[in-house]
Amino acid sequence: MKKISLIAVLFLAIIATSCGKPEIDKSLLVGEWKKADNSYFETFYSNGTGKEWTPIDDVTEDEASWFTWEFNEGTDDMFTKYYETELGGIVPQSCNILELTSTTLKYNNDGYRATYNLVRAN
Repeated sequence: MKKISLIAVLFLAIIATSCGKPEIDKSLLVGEWKKADNSYFETFYSNGTGKEWTPIDDVTEDEASWFTWEFNEGTDDMFTKYYETELGGIVPQSCNILELTSTTLKYNNDGYRATYNLVRAN
């Protein structure tokens, strides 16, 4: 009976550790990202600023919308983008990283209720 209990505990421990989220290397977020069809670009700078633009809407990189960003404290898979409005207010956008590798960035943006599937542009 003790053998079965020990096996059950070990089995549960293996399941619990294998179901956890993989660690995300936060440093991979820095850089330029784009949609595969080149219709949208985002750049994250290491100083906590960033910009985004949509050539498909005739918005060039020089006309990009700027934001600041930071990883949420205590998490490895969430960051917040902050946009300044024309009236001087700040609008936060919570983002949940679904995948981040050296070549792929996939995240949900809660404010826009959108999922972004991006590839490294540079």
